[in-house]
Amino acid sequence: MANETWSTKSWTLTELSQILGGEVFGDGNLVITAPATAKSSNPNGLAFAESAEYLEIAAHSGVGAVIVPLSTQNFSKPTIQHEAPRKAFGALLHLFQTPYLLTESIHPTAIIHESATIHPSAKVGAYAIVEANAIIAEGAEIFPHAYIGENCAVGMYSKVLPHAVLLRKVTLGSHCEVGPGAVLGHSGFGYYWNGEKHVAIPHVGGVEIQDHVDIGALTAIDRATADNTTIQEGSKMDNLVQIAHNVDLGAHSVLASQVGIAGSTVIGKGNVSGGQSGYAAHLVIADGVSLAGRTAALSSIEKPGVYGGIPAMPIREYRRNLVVQKELGSVMQRLKELEKEVERLKGELS
Repeated sequence: MANETWSTKSWTLTELSQILGGEVFGDGNLVITAPATAKSSNPNGLAFAESAEYLEIAAHSGVGAVIVPLSTQNFSKPTIQHEAPRKAFGALLHLFQTPYLLTESIHPTAIIHESATIHPSAKVGAYAIVEANAIIAEGAEIFPHAYIGENCAVGMYSKVLPHAVLLRKVTLGSHCEVGPGAVLGHSGFGYYWNGEKHVAIPHVGGVEIQDHVDIGALTAIDRATADNTTIQEGSKMDNLVQIAHNVDLGAHSVLASQVGIAGSTVIGKGNVSGGQSGYAAHLVIADGVSLAGRTAALSSIEKPGVYGGIPAMPIREYRRNLVVQKELGSVMQRLKELEKEVERLKGELS
């Protein structure tokens, strides 16, 4: 088996079949150096294909080998036949994954306040800053140019990647990852009109990120006006997500890119929010609610299920409405014709 450097990881097709399960057909000695798509030109890449369409694409691309369904016959390239090709490919991706690593415990260019507490097993990268009373727990890693503000805490084995910012009063649980450029603990967006100008409302609360939470690059999670903005355990966020002050996001939720959640909204467990979907302020969203992409929840949702549209409605209703919208032009034309006919009939009866 290859070493841990991405560029030198490799297995033969036979070795991979033993790891992933399945049976090799063709050249089992083919060396695989990378996962690949069905369209790839990599002769040492391994792709997967389940449908007739993608089997055809893979057969005519430059990819070296393919994971295919059981009983696939007469394929033109070496294959691993597997009962679940997509699942096998997922396992292949894990084999080739290389974790982010820091090589030094505390880089000499890191700036660490004398009152900060850093566990001996933690690592702090080049030009990172750890401010007063911050706590960096066992096995945590603070990557180059990251900023850990005063009174912040980074839990065990969590990673704060380059240029990420934990600004103030942020508690990050264990086994979390904060993506590059993410900002946690900046002031929430709140102002009041005093008769002459907008005056900022102080946000003196914090941010609580529970265990096993992943936060994407350039995501922003604002600190609370009072108490905490809370991200419950196991939740995962894509890049460019905005979570406002005092939001409470339920456990094991998944937010795709450009989701926005306005202030003080409470979202239940197992939420799934598609890209560019959003929630108005002060809502309560039930457990098990999913929003399709570009859906806007403008009022609270009491029942689990899939919702779509603006405002959010049950997905079947939304799809029916889409069909009607496509016909609106012809419906309007027919309505105008009917109005003309009614007027003509009125004239004949008068």
